[in-house]
Amino acid sequence: MTLLLTTVHWLSAAAYPLALAYAVVSDSRRLIIPNGACIVIAAAFLSAALAGGFGLTLMAWHFGVGAGLFGVGLFLFSQRIMGGGDVKLLAAVGIWVGWGDLWPFLYLTAILGGGLALCIFFAGRLGKIFPFLTSIAWMQEDAGKKQPIPYGVAIGLAAIIMFSKSPVLPAAWGSALGL
Repeated sequence: MTLLLTTVHWLSAAAYPLALAYAVVSDSRRLIIPNGACIVIAAAFLSAALAGGFGLTLMAWHFGVGAGLFGVGLFLFSQRIMGGGDVKLLAAVGIWVGWGDLWPFLYLTAILGGGLALCIFFAGRLGKIFPFLTSIAWMQEDAGKKQPIPYGVAIGLAAIIMFSKSPVLPAAWGSALGL
């Protein structure tokens, strides 16, 4: 592999967790997942896969997983079960996860999302005792039973946990990540 391809591969693989972190922080602070973060995540997979020597068929399967998650997410969005930003992030991350690790990723996302919902529920109850908890705009007392859940946080954390299983990571990262 040439120096240019190696550099592109490493930068693309590094862009993924950085864009995920940006999306998670943005969702936790403002309940908004920027389009740019999702675009960077999808584009980073494409460039990492091309630089890493992935075949077109395997890339198509990964993008198919993202498209399938986007379709399911659109249905959930239409039923007001999931936010639009969460749908975009889930689809973009699904491209990196691929078919092989899809079910463990979705299971981990559900577990983390449930834990996040419980934390937010109890933080809302403790808001009267600890006023700093209501300093986050979306955790105000008047939110009541319609308390939003920044589910992008659960998606992003699950994606970071599953990051080391990605087949497009540079081979040298395997030893650094203990693979």
